[in-house]
Amino acid sequence: MVKKNTTLSLSEIKWLGEHVATFEPLGHSQESFFISMAVIRWLFGGNQSGKTYSNMMDLAQIALNIHPTRKVKTGVHWVAIESWEQVRDILWENYLKLFIKPHHIKSILYGQAKVPRKLILSNGHIIEFKAFNQGRELFEGRAIDSCHCDEQCHHDFQGIFNEIQARLLKQDGFLSWSMTPILPQPFLEERIDDLPDTDEIFHADLNDNRISTGGYISDKRIDKMIADWPIEVQATRIKGRFASFYGAVYKTFNRQIHMIRPFKIPVEWPKYRSFDFGFTNPFVSLWLTKDKDENWYVYREYYQAQTGIQEHIQNVNRLSGDETYIESYADPENAENRADMRKADIATRPARKDVAKGIEFVQTKLKVKENGKPSLFIFSGCKHTAREFAGYHYPQGTNANNPKDIPVQKNDHTLDALRYALYTAEKPFRKGTVYAA
Repeated sequence: MVKKNTTLSLSEIKWLGEHVATFEPLGHSQESFFISMAVIRWLFGGNQSGKTYSNMMDLAQIALNIHPTRKVKTGVHWVAIESWEQVRDILWENYLKLFIKPHHIKSILYGQAKVPRKLILSNGHIIEFKAFNQGRELFEGRAIDSCHCDEQCHHDFQGIFNEIQARLLKQDGFLSWSMTPILPQPFLEERIDDLPDTDEIFHADLNDNRISTGGYISDKRIDKMIADWPIEVQATRIKGRFASFYGAVYKTFNRQIHMIRPFKIPVEWPKYRSFDFGFTNPFVSLWLTKDKDENWYVYREYYQAQTGIQEHIQNVNRLSGDETYIESYADPENAENRADMRKADIATRPARKDVAKGIEFVQTKLKVKENGKPSLFIFSGCKHTAREFAGYHYPQGTNANNPKDIPVQKNDHTLDALRYALYTAEKPFRKGTVYAA
């Protein structure tokens, strides 16, 4: 990596190209990204924060054999983004074409619509381009030395990520991935929460790209962009933080706040269960407890699809052990499954099913109080509950502030069970209410 303050001759600048010769990372975090030797580097950044620029410059420096820490004599490198059009218009035209000058290139192989597929450099390095939307199969088949991915993968993210890791093993290769995490991706969030030793995280801050701090964008323009963004995505679009996503039902859910390590539950705390029935969709059971300060804890979950009710009953009884419960709540509309459970000594109370009011009630429990803590916690082992919190959304084009709007019936199975328990336990039916037993 060549700093701006390095004295270079005109011939050296011409050989490197102006972009590479004058490059300097924006901010401490991006500089740390370049010198890190982590196997997997995540560069989360806001819009216009320089994250893609840094990631593609990282690749260019490796391919030109001038990287400050990554030394690959000759190698095969993948670079990927969501579509072939983005490969051409963003990764190639906006970045790599500027960073790797024609005199470094031996040949270019193009696909349809002038999309570059393979770049062969004079020094022996090979850069191959990939598109996420072509599927996992495109990422199979050969060992590679490095992979540089940009923005979120919308097509089988976990499968493609695992395939890339497999391709890197033989060559002891490494991966860098830059993105603004606008869409919820529970697989990645869980990995970040329990970060492997192989990974390191960096954040590219939009504010580091202000002219007043040595960047390239006017302060006035950045201020205008921030003002135009909805409040729930500002933390993501400015600093690349996993935050509340636009359209999310539970915007205040935050893994760092609401997910906690399991602990031994005191015997005197009251315990509850809640059930959401399903076959094609999963059958869900949640186990909950409440402390003396009226804080709720989801301490166990059961989540299983394509299984009959009798097997669910056996699993629920096994997981429940010798615990006793104040109540067990269930969807009142599924009388048949409730009857089967009653025969197995799992008696259930019908739950309140008002979706909008129930959501509003759960939101009050997620809210952080003056003591800095919420009234609802999820044990870290309840991964399906955490995943669905991130993925539960209102339909596009609706007003999420309108209580008449009902969320999309997807990623809602644990959250239905949670709503049943909290809303019914604290807002029980009025005396005299008639419901199916």
